Amino acid sequence: MEMITLTLKEFKEVADKTRMFSFEKPDGFTFQAGQYVVMRMDPTRLVEPDVRAGVRSFSIASAPHEDEIAFVMREGITGFKKTMWDLKPGDTVSCSPAVGHCTIPENDGKPVVLLAGGVGIAPARAMLRDAAFRGDTRPYALFYSNRHIVDAAFHKELLAADIADFRYIWTLSDVTDPATEPREERGHITGDMIRKYLPDATDCHYYVIGAPGFADAMKEMLLGLGVLPEDIKIDPFTGLTGPIAGK
Repeated sequence: MEMITLTLKEFKEVADKTRMFSFEKPDGFTFQAGQYVVMRMDPTRLVEPDVRAGVRSFSIASAPHEDEIAFVMREGITGFKKTMWDLKPGDTVSCSPAVGHCTIPENDGKPVVLLAGGVGIAPARAMLRDAAFRGDTRPYALFYSNRHIVDAAFHKELLAADIADFRYIWTLSDVTDPATEPREERGHITGDMIRKYLPDATDCHYYVIGAPGFADAMKEMLLGLGVLPEDIKIDPFTGLTGPIAGK
């Protein structure tokens, strides 16, 4: 597989124990919002051994028009994650060309609904930033699930998203205090929650992004609503291995 060198520009905290790593965009690197890359760390650079030999897949969190390639990661105990947290600006990693079919089609008038858990927000962020840049006028909705608000990466950015027709609904599964904001919810994403904000929930493009357990639960829920299987696209999000959204 052809590998591309990425040079780290900067990193910043975007949620509790969560960083966005921004790399310089190599000349000729192209991708569509919603795609991912296979990232590889030189084994000699690992700060300690890694169970997967320093290889992971990560969705791109930046939009195609931007001059950087960004990825979002939760802090972890693996050799790969520890090495990422040890990187300094100017350090390099390598990655594959962008791949993946979870991309938004040309405007066919059908609303786009994104269901994201935890750091699964990365490709959703790319899609929304791309939609804002292109001036897309079709309806967009994002349902974003986390345990606590401190886990919700890009929350303030999403509240201010400059998209013509956009609904941002966030839900906190481990918070018992009542919701206080207009589109704030409690618990996990459910069919009732979808119907509350999307009266015609069946006629949409759905994109599910999160850990395997989250993705399986969302697909089952959508099928139960009557959504056609071909309208459900799932990013396997192999950068995550845990079964619980938000981790």
